[in-house]
Amino acid sequence: MTTRRPIPFDLAPGRRVGRYQIERALGSGYEGEVYAVVERATGIHRAAKFYYPQRDPRGKAAIAYARKLDALRHCPILLQYLHQEIVTVARQKVTVVVSELVEGIKLSEFLDKTPKLSTFEALHVLYTLARGIAPIHARGEYHGDIHDDNIMIRRRGIGFDVKLIDFFDLGKPTRAKIRKDVLNLVMVFHTIVGGRDNYASQPRVVKEIIRGLKDSLILKHFQTAGDIQRHLETLHWQADRN
Repeated sequence: MTTRRPIPFDLAPGRRVGRYQIERALGSGYEGEVYAVVERATGIHRAAKFYYPQRDPRGKAAIAYARKLDALRHCPILLQYLHQEIVTVARQKVTVVVSELVEGIKLSEFLDKTPKLSTFEALHVLYTLARGIAPIHARGEYHGDIHDDNIMIRRRGIGFDVKLIDFFDLGKPTRAKIRKDVLNLVMVFHTIVGGRDNYASQPRVVKEIIRGLKDSLILKHFQTAGDIQRHLETLHWQADRN
C-alpha cells in the first residue's frame, strides 16, 4: 500500500455521489472517510467508507476490509457488510464499501454531551464492548482500531447499544494484536470514567481494571476481551453514590 498523503474528500451533506446522497460525516482514518448516506432510489440509510486512492490505489485494502466484515458477520458489535462499488469523486475512481448504518453517535461526542456516567453505567458500557469483542478474539481475530471516535453508542432502556464502525489494521492476526485490542479497550474505559484527572478518586472496582494504564499489569489479568467480560460478570462490589 502506498503512503502518499491523501487528499481529503470532505463530502458535504446533500452532495450526490453515485446512487447515494451524503447525509453527514461519521469519521475518518488512515485509509479513508466514513459517511452516513441515503440510497436515492429507495431512501434507505447506509454507512459508506470512501477509500483514499492514494492509500489504496488497487482496492486491495477495501477488499480485505469487506472480507473481514463478512467473515465476522456473526459478531453483532460490527457493522454488517452489504456491498462494494466504484464511484467518481473529484475525477478520481474511488472504492466504496457500503454497510449498515447504526443508530447513535460517536462515543467521544456522547461523553461530551452526557453528564458524568455513574460507575455502574461506565462498567456497563465496558461490559457491552467486551462482550461484543470477545467472539472476535475467540476466533483468533482482532479489531485493531478501538478508540472513542470509532465506537457508536446510544442509550436503550437501562443499558447501551454499541457498535464498532471501522477496522484499520487488516494484517495477519497475532496474539500481540489481540492484546493491543485489550489495552485499547481499557484506555476507552479510562476515558469513560474521566481520564487521568479523575483516576485517583475512582473506586477500587475501576482501578482493578485500569491498573494505572500499565500494560504489563493489565495484560497480567486480561489477555482477551473475553477475560474482561468474565471479570465483569463475577464482580462483587458496592455501588458508588454517583
